[in-house]
Amino acid sequence: MSDKQLNKDKTIFKDAAILAGWIAGLVLIAGLLWFFTQPLRSRILMNAVNQVLEQSRDPRRLGAQVSSGALNYGVSRLGAWYTITEAQGRNHAGSRVFIFAFIGEGTFFPCAAVVAPDGRVREFIPLNNHGERMLRRISPEILRLYSRRIEGAGS
Repeated sequence: MSDKQLNKDKTIFKDAAILAGWIAGLVLIAGLLWFFTQPLRSRILMNAVNQVLEQSRDPRRLGAQVSSGALNYGVSRLGAWYTITEAQGRNHAGSRVFIFAFIGEGTFFPCAAVVAPDGRVREFIPLNNHGERMLRRISPEILRLYSRRIEGAGS
């Protein structure tokens, strides 16, 4: 192998290593940002949902976020869990709200599922106008499917 070929191979390896380092650095920074901004993102989501509930004159409000350790085994973790209270301060003992993206007729819309203390989904609350229209058109079988997925192994 000639010196030219060896230098060319070293250059290619060096360029690939630099590119891999940049990608690893960006992934690390994104991961750290995701981890350290979790409380802020949770608070922003809670405030946005509470604002929607207030505008729709629903007396319920989201309380504190439920930690993943406090959730039963098997319940969905593809969203955010919150405790639920009323605007007047009355607590719904043990009730929780699960905020997630509902997929209906090929579109996503934000939705909240009210989960009773026994782990059963009691109702779905659409969190935007599009979701309100879509939820009326969704079949009961699809709603039951979402309920089972949210309830998980406890159902």
